[in-house]
Parts: sequence; C-alpha cells; structure tokens
Amino acid sequence: MSAIKRVTNTSEAEALAALLNGDSRTRPTVVVTVASGHTEPYADVERIAAEIGDLADLYLVTTGGHTWAFSNKMTPGTQVYGGAGRVYPVGLAWNIDLLQAPLRFAWSKSEGRKLTGQLIDDALDMAAAAGLFDSARTASTRERRAGTVRSIMSERALVDLVGGDMASVPPQLAQAGVPIERVLAPGMHVDGVLEKKSRWLDIRESRPTAEEALKTYAAGDVVPAEVRSVLAGSADLRLHPDVTVELFRSDVTGDPDDDLSALLTPGEVVLARVVATGPKWRLSLREVREHDTAREALALYAGGPPWLDPDAPPPAVVEHVDPEPAPAEVAPVVEPIEPVEPAAEPVVEAPARPAIPSPAMMPRRKGEPVRAVRPAPAPAPSPEPVPEKEHAPAKKAAVQSMSLQVTAIKAEKAHLEAELTELRDQVSGLRNERVQFAKDLARAARQVETRDAELARMRSQLRRAKQRTAPPDVALPVFADRERGFRHLVEAAWARRIPVGEQPTRPLPTYAIGERFLDSVDALEGIAVDKIADVVMEVLTGLAEQSTGRELHQLRTSAGGNAAPQSRTDGAVCYRVSMQIHTPSARRLHFWKCPDGTIELSRVVVHDDMEP
Repeated sequence: MSAIKRVTNTSEAEALAALLNGDSRTRPTVVVTVASGHTEPYADVERIAAEIGDLADLYLVTTGGHTWAFSNKMTPGTQVYGGAGRVYPVGLAWNIDLLQAPLRFAWSKSEGRKLTGQLIDDALDMAAAAGLFDSARTASTRERRAGTVRSIMSERALVDLVGGDMASVPPQLAQAGVPIERVLAPGMHVDGVLEKKSRWLDIRESRPTAEEALKTYAAGDVVPAEVRSVLAGSADLRLHPDVTVELFRSDVTGDPDDDLSALLTPGEVVLARVVATGPKWRLSLREVREHDTAREALALYAGGPPWLDPDAPPPAVVEHVDPEPAPAEVAPVVEPIEPVEPAAEPVVEAPARPAIPSPAMMPRRKGEPVRAVRPAPAPAPSPEPVPEKEHAPAKKAAVQSMSLQVTAIKAEKAHLEAELTELRDQVSGLRNERVQFAKDLARAARQVETRDAELARMRSQLRRAKQRTAPPDVALPVFADRERGFRHLVEAAWARRIPVGEQPTRPLPTYAIGERFLDSVDALEGIAVDKIADVVMEVLTGLAEQSTGRELHQLRTSAGGNAAPQSRTDGAVCYRVSMQIHTPSARRLHFWKCPDGTIELSRVVVHDDMEP
C-alpha cells in the first residue's frame, strides 16, 4: 500500500511542485486535493493507496493558503486544486502535452467514486508505460500464481487463485487500452505474476503474440477491425491491439473526392476483407458486401471473448477538455474587532476569522478583485485615571468621550454587518451559479455525445451506401452464355482479391462446372451470385483450406463420425464448404475433387441438403 503524504503548509507545497518539475522521480505521482470548505477529499485516497501499491506516489493537498504556493510553482494548466486530482507521469513531457496528465474533476462527494477510479487507471497506465510492472518482477513481493476468472466487476477481472485466495487483473496487466470484458471472461484459466501487496495478477506473459493470434486469418476473410485514426485520404485500422494496417481512399471508396473523415469514425468497428496477410497486411472495405459472413474477432487469450464487437454502436467522439474549477464562494476577509464598552454595556463578540481562501475560491470574472471589507478604525486609548475630587470635570469629559466611542463602534458594527450580509448574498449567488454551471455542463456534454453518436451512425450508413453502389461510369458485363458469365465472375474475384504480386504464385486453375451447378445457382435464394463466385475462387486457389470460417470438409454418406466420404466411380470425392454461417438455412457449396486434382463444381445448397 502506498503511503499517503499530506501537504499542509507552504514549504511542503513548494517541495511537491519542485519534485514534480524535477528529474528525480522514477514513479508516477498522484496528487489529490481537498475542496474549499471540506476537511476530506472527494476521492477515496485509501482505496487509491491500496490499489496503486508501490507503483506510484500519493500526495493529499489539504485546503488553505499553501495551495496558492503550489499553483504558483507549476506551469499554467498543470495545477490541481479545488477537490480535483491529477496523476503526473515520469518525466516532464506533460509540461508541454497536457493530455499526458489529464485533470480529473469531481464536483461533489457523490462523484468521488468516479474520480477515484480515473486516478487509479491513470496511475496504472503510467506505471505500465514506465515499465514498472516489469522491473519489479524479481522482487520478494511477487510470486507466480494461477487461477480461474470468477467475474468482471468495476473494470477488473476477479480471479480465484489456486490455494483459496483472490486476486484481480486490471486492463493494464492483461491488454492495455482494451476493456477487460473484451479480454477475459468468467471461467477462463489464467496464470501470471501476483503482486502480494496490491493483489494485482499480471498475466501478460501468457498472452499469445499478435503473429500467433492472426494466423487464423487468411486472404479473403471478412474480419472486424477497429478504426484507430482517420485523415482525409487515409485511415489506420487495428486487426489486433498490436497490429495497425493503413488504408487509403481507394480501399474504402471508389470516389477520389471522398473525405474519409466523413465515412469513418475513430473507435468504430468496421468489417474489412483481408487482401493480403502479414507481415504486410492489406485490408479493403470496398470488397465487403452485405451478404458476406464475417469472421469473429480474435480472442487475445485462449478461451477469451472476441476483442471487438462489430455490432457495438459507434462511439461518441468528445474532445478532451480540462474543466476549469467552477466559481466558488469568495470568503470575505474580516478582521475581528474588540470594542471597548462600559461595564453596563453588553460585550459584543467579534466575528470568527473565516478560512484562508484557496485556489478554488476564485472571482467569477478573471481579473476582477475580491471586494475587500473596510476594517474598523482602532479605538482611541483610554485616558489616564485621575483623582475624582481634583479632576471631576475631566472624568465627565472622559465618560462623554467613551460614550461617543461606543456609539461610533456600534455604527461601524452595523455597517460591517450590512456589508457581511451583502457578501453572504454574493456567496449564495455564486453557489447557485456553480450548481447551475455544473448542470449546464453535464447537459451540454450529453448533447455532444448524442450528436457525435448520430454523426458516427450517419458516417457508417454513408460508407455502406457507397459500398453498395457501383461507380456510375462502370458498366457491369452481361453474358448470353450463363457459364461464361459465371466464369467471368470467378476470374474477376480472383483479380480483385489476389494482389498482383501473389497472382503468379496463386493462379486461378482450370476447373469444370457440373451439369446441375448453374441451375442450383439460379434456384438458390438468400445469397448473391457474386458471393458464390467469391467462394468458388477461394476453393480453386486454396484460400478456403486456410480459412476456418469456410469449414471445408468431405461430405460423408451419413452423419456418423466414421462414415465414408461421398465418392464417384471415377474416384472423385465430394467436399462441402460453408458460404454462410450463423444464419438460418446457411448456404453450402458442394464440389468434386477428381483424382488428378481438378475441381468440378457440383451444386449450391442449403445447410440441411446433404445430396452431393
């Protein structure tokens, strides 16, 4: 558990600023502040300390004048105060790029849980980026353990370890940047290195490499990919968290004037056809049709869930803006007054000195000075006592003077009370404005998210509409001879999907078309003829054998596992390949493989039709 270091005075505040801006830090630094008028932070510092362990340092800055000292020593835009929190990564790049140390805000205790989670995730992300998880692998506080994922809660995977105790796996120790529910699932077996103090289980060593995971993809497969970034003429897509593929405008649309930022949204999951496999992957969105059956996204761990969901709604893209602290109450600085009263007059108690203003206590308009209260003049010293008999006139004059002083003090008190009432009204108004500003900000954020989600959906619909529409200047050929027309579609699929550099090594071989094949193509509903031609091309070039989604296998004489394959007297064996999966009456292609290796197309059928 990380120690919570409290910052309570000016020297400690300035020392913290010097530490952050120096070059001696080897771990991220979490700074949590206390809002004005409160004694405890909105964030749960005990939970933060327990979860970050020895991966980061934790400071709690109390409210008071020393918060000004901290802010004055920090680069503009990098300060933190007023109940907010910020994690500062190792190094000093955050002084230039403020997004590297995002300001995390809470406006009330009810928002403290969200603030706590954000600060923990920021600290773990920065610790992982600094290599702190790896550098301490040999420490005595770590040991290798295994277990089973029990559940996914609060963006953590809870693991029942062998031996009876528990651990948790955060995304940073499974696959950084991917939600944990897209990496692990209940019931999965996991093993890794357990940090005994924080109970983190680091399972990254058991994660298959991107190359191993992508071996299941073959040219011709339609697969999910995540849009990472978009420019006007190109976009980056992720097939795997560690593999990014660049697409150009011609891979997405046939219109050279299209702006890809109007068709793709960062974070959106799209379907793309694999044109070429690694190490130099090539993808195309233009080659994807509505009737295509997509492969499931890769699982990042054995037995895990797909890391992408093509059916997920497009994300809302909200620009990152560090919120400025809302205007808070401006406390009047009123010096206590000690009036001199005669014994017969009641003693007037001086008002208590308010708390020292903190950076959260800021005027509504930048540069507008806080209204100061005019202090009461100091009372004149009392005259020296004189003998009563000798100086009776002097005593009478002194009493009159004291009465005048009392009257003046009472008037000054009334004036101060009136100004105090006015300032209290200002404070009340500022409080109401702050609440209203917070509501307006939340409402505006929801509206932005809604508009961005609508924009993302419209981009997706526009892109799909363009994929469905052929360019107006391209005339589709028409053949009177059905067989010639089908062969043209097969050859066109080969030329479109096999890169020019691979065409010499993956030629389109000669093949035969059975007498019932074209009639079955005309009769079969629910699948387009060009899709059938695509699958035929995959069979002829061997791509179908490499694609698990095609489920290529021999067609047997019965459902028994040991049943003989369907064969002909000439020695040809019948094979069956999937053209669709996970759809009612999924369509299949039957073909004969002759003894000399020649392919003869037999029929296209629905799933339950087992006739060759």
